[in-house]
Amino acid sequence: MTLPGRAGAGLGLALVSAVSFGLSGPFAGALTSAGWSASGAVLVRLAGAAAILLVLLAVTRPGVLAAIRADGPALLLYGVLAMAGVQLAFFSALQYLPVAIALLLEYLGPVLVIGWVWLVRRSPPGPRTVLGAGIAVVGLALVVQVWSGAALRVEGLVWGLVAAVCQAAYFLVADRASSATPPLVLAGVGMTVGAVLIGLLGLVGVLPVLVDPSVTGVVLAGVDVGWPVAAGLLVVVSTVIAYLTGVAALRRIGATRGSLVALLEVLVSAVASWLLLGQLLTPVQALGGALILAGVALTNTARPAALAEPV
Repeated sequence: MTLPGRAGAGLGLALVSAVSFGLSGPFAGALTSAGWSASGAVLVRLAGAAAILLVLLAVTRPGVLAAIRADGPALLLYGVLAMAGVQLAFFSALQYLPVAIALLLEYLGPVLVIGWVWLVRRSPPGPRTVLGAGIAVVGLALVVQVWSGAALRVEGLVWGLVAAVCQAAYFLVADRASSATPPLVLAGVGMTVGAVLIGLLGLVGVLPVLVDPSVTGVVLAGVDVGWPVAAGLLVVVSTVIAYLTGVAALRRIGATRGSLVALLEVLVSAVASWLLLGQLLTPVQALGGALILAGVALTNTARPAALAEPV
């Protein structure tokens, strides 16, 4: 089945976004392994991307004030939940849970999106969407190898579910933003709000924000690239490009399909970790990746009306 031009372009943008997001793990992992704190890497990621996008906004002037007047609450919610919240909740979950469990909990977000669209918007997904979502989630469980985790703690489960809610908010808020809010404004204002929030939490001592420019041993693909290269890739590729293409994709294909395509981020992260950090994929993870691809492909054969929700 050939996708319509708008849906095909949206799918391409969603794939670029998923790949870009998937690379964030190895880039940030190289920095944290060299001595940066996780929250420090998050602050650099958001603040650096916000600076770039604010410059672009100053040059292009796509109507920032008009967008804030029209969608002020949505922009604030997007910055707090979709930018700062999901990362803070995920890193908090890691204090109590293995990475695999925390990641699987966070990626319940797409399932929450489908449920929200079904129950709140009264737009039930088609059978292929439900089946594709189920296959993709099974594949996700295989990729992260959820059975390898230790005993689960309630605090970690709560934080992991908060991360899932925040991730679902990313798709839903971006999808529901009005036409008065261009993707550049949504991402730029949202990242600024997120960076300010992380910075304030660091100043008051809630978060241990450690950014050490003197660190060495920032290794990618066996090469010490230095922190400026890793941080630059994290900011430009895994944040600016990832968010802009992601928001643009949601405008074309809707929150349901966009959130399912985003599951590919886990597969990309696994492959990138293998290539850049030397972390090998197991046969089970490879099978899980194939199931993720199959599930996303199945949703793309459904009727566009069943996948893209009206704004």
